[in-house]
Amino acid sequence: MKKQADSSRPQEVERKKKTFGRVYTPKKIVDLILDLADYRGEKIVGKHVVDNSCGDGAFLAEIVERYCRACPDNLKSNLETFVHGIEIDDEERRKCLARLDAIAARYGIPDVRWDVVCADATRFKRFDAKTDYVFGNPPYVRVHNLGASFDRVKTFKFARGGMTDLYLVFYEIGLHMLRPGGTLGYVTPSSFFNSLAGAPLRDCLVRDNLLEKLVDLGHYQVFNATTYATIVVLKKNRTQETTDVYEYDGTLKPVDVLRRDDFFLNGAFYFSSRANLQTLKEIFALGKVGTKFRVKNGFATLADSFFIGDSLDFEHTIPVVKASTGKRTRCLFPYVDGRLIPYEELSQSPELAAYYEKNVDRLKKRSLENPDAWHGFGRSQGINDVAKSKVAVNSLIRNADDLKLTPAPPGTGVYGGLYVLSDLSYEEIASLARRQEFGEYVALLKKYKSGGYYAFSSKDLKVYLEYAYAKREQTRSR
Repeated sequence: MKKQADSSRPQEVERKKKTFGRVYTPKKIVDLILDLADYRGEKIVGKHVVDNSCGDGAFLAEIVERYCRACPDNLKSNLETFVHGIEIDDEERRKCLARLDAIAARYGIPDVRWDVVCADATRFKRFDAKTDYVFGNPPYVRVHNLGASFDRVKTFKFARGGMTDLYLVFYEIGLHMLRPGGTLGYVTPSSFFNSLAGAPLRDCLVRDNLLEKLVDLGHYQVFNATTYATIVVLKKNRTQETTDVYEYDGTLKPVDVLRRDDFFLNGAFYFSSRANLQTLKEIFALGKVGTKFRVKNGFATLADSFFIGDSLDFEHTIPVVKASTGKRTRCLFPYVDGRLIPYEELSQSPELAAYYEKNVDRLKKRSLENPDAWHGFGRSQGINDVAKSKVAVNSLIRNADDLKLTPAPPGTGVYGGLYVLSDLSYEEIASLARRQEFGEYVALLKKYKSGGYYAFSSKDLKVYLEYAYAKREQTRSR
């Protein structure tokens, strides 16, 4: 009789993914990381190697395979002495052991006493300063999912900035495990390039000259999830002061050899060719001093289906532009001169009162800046600029051809993107923004989104517009 499926299994897998941050690593990525770290051949014999979040053994399996090929003598003793693993979930650890046993058996080595322990790596100190290689795919767990581990995790130096993710802490754990001259190879999210949370890690990599190699995976999806990843190879006590930078889209492609001041700009990491990064430096330098433009975020109602729609026909409505599409429609706008109209005044209109009453529960359930202002927008952004002339701009593009700029005359609101305020005309703003160079600039910022898109912020757009305007004025003055 066929065994009945366990309906709880998918939920358990999802729970463990959220709690432990488990995302399995494809073999081609494992091979690539080990090759980049030069973990192969006779040089690895007698060298301690650890995966400190080994899961079911994706890295350890290939490590053991390479060790078996490289070590001609005393193989069983070597495997027991020099190959190490840590895994917090004992079910996954047992899968790993079975996998390693199968590999050893192929080489005629039975009954290996593997040093793969079930433990929490954030508490485990036995390998500190004792390993030559650290490899892995650290767990991705956002701060709000850390539960009882939150206070302990926040004691790590790399967890003291912004919205911590556990993978950042594993960089610190891995570096503690390395001996002088040791090598670390990880695949992790690339969000640490520019996030507030990643600042302590970035500062350490630059200060201690650790960054040996970096592979920007860009839009290439390594995992079955929308995670934009990078491969990082770090080396302790190195004398070389450059970093080999690559791209990967299924094939490894060299990009350039960079110095720290090439890629560490304004406290963030940017990786491309040196020529592209020189252009980025110029954009940053000219863009940060200009005053011709203000760029802001549009309305954040947190209930667009209530406040925005073609069928809205109440007294307190205005025309509105959706920046992401350029579509024009109507918006319920319960404000006068930036002040929220009291509900008692709004409800004097029977039609508007009835509309609100049907939706009062959902409006109050929003995450509001001011819970007493439940009948207004969720956030105050964009409200005070309705009376001004603006240009709405979408904030998600693949290249400059995707850029949408839509005039929003006085009395018109903007939502679903950004808007530009300037004393320049719409035509002048459009001529500065609609350049191929703008698409290249946004791609260099590497704020990846699904479908090959890149995001950019109000600050990013302002910097570019100020730069483009300054360059234009320089040209005209010659």
